[in-house]
Amino acid sequence: MFLGRRAGQALFAIGVQGDTPPALLPGSGFRGLREIVGEVSEADAALLAYARAMILWQERHRYCGVCGAPNRAQEGGFVMACTSLACDHKSFPRIDPAVIVLVHREDRCLLGRQAAWPEGRFSTIAGFVEPGEALEDAVVREVHEETNIQVGECAYIGSQPWPFPAAMMLGFHAAGLTDAIRFNDGELVEARWLTRDEIRGGAIGLPPRESIAFRLIEAWFDAEGGTPLASLGFDSPMFRREYR
Repeated sequence: MFLGRRAGQALFAIGVQGDTPPALLPGSGFRGLREIVGEVSEADAALLAYARAMILWQERHRYCGVCGAPNRAQEGGFVMACTSLACDHKSFPRIDPAVIVLVHREDRCLLGRQAAWPEGRFSTIAGFVEPGEALEDAVVREVHEETNIQVGECAYIGSQPWPFPAAMMLGFHAAGLTDAIRFNDGELVEARWLTRDEIRGGAIGLPPRESIAFRLIEAWFDAEGGTPLASLGFDSPMFRREYR
């Protein structure tokens, strides 16, 4: 798959099978993207995310969704075309929009924990946007479904590609209007309102610094002034261990 050019060099992504790299490639094994994203440059991290998302898209569109005939890659791998001349349907890469939100109320922010995460590891609220739904409406719905909290004004903060397999995380801050937490959809096993002092004191583990979840927490935390969140050491391997 042709990814483009950088510094005059053509870049390609190649899907390989098995757990061992081919003999012509350097290295003795594979590592997961989430594991290494903090060890490479921002440009390389973006390139790896790009390549992974495209490879997964090709793997999951091997057959035509209209007639079921095999697809073949065209146009440098960016089109999966049906091999049936009677059909000739073409599939293009897709991106699934998802909202991720830090809810704040007075001097506290709302963070939750999924059952699959280690004890003490908390993050922001997130979920996929439904068809026909505005991003702000998705924020309101997801927060209420997961925590029962009502939110008001929403502010867009930033975005991050999340190729697991093809999400685009759209980050928001939202003003909380209520306090009582209840797990309406069972996605979270814990949720807490936390002050800056509690976060500063290490009451919870935080998401990796490379994630948009950390950036959302950081933007709220640093708005008060004082010692920046990123300098407190919460992005150490101890806090990142087993993060999903």
